[in-house]
Amino acid sequence: MDDPIKFVTLWLKGDSSHRGDILTILGMGRIGKTSLARYVYMLHAFEFNTSIFNGDISTRCENVNGLLDLQKQLYDGISKPSSIQVHGVYTSMIENAIAHKKVFLVLDDIDRADQLNALLGSKDFHPDSKIIITTKDARLIEN
Repeated sequence: MDDPIKFVTLWLKGDSSHRGDILTILGMGRIGKTSLARYVYMLHAFEFNTSIFNGDISTRCENVNGLLDLQKQLYDGISKPSSIQVHGVYTSMIENAIAHKKVFLVLDDIDRADQLNALLGSKDFHPDSKIIITTKDARLIEN
């Protein structure tokens, strides 16, 4: 695991040939994608204004309000929790929060494009933000 840890660490610090805000860790199940992402998260979370590890997203989305609950958790983690009750989609609120704050997000076990779109939206991120996505689905890399 030393080489993947070194690669991801260099990417987080901007010293990698891989440029961009999002790094996707792709592979079949049970090969250590989550372990790698969690380890790197624990090493570097303190370097960002806000750091969030959202694990086991595909399973959590199987619940009726799973994706909405994930959106609320992500939004509350990025911005100060509000007493305002919002019922509906948080995507635009998350987009705005991510655009203005240096964040480190790990979205573990994304298995559908709608999960990715609901949790990140389509706007640009703060220039110093970094997002790691783990998935088994190569088609999500294109998104």
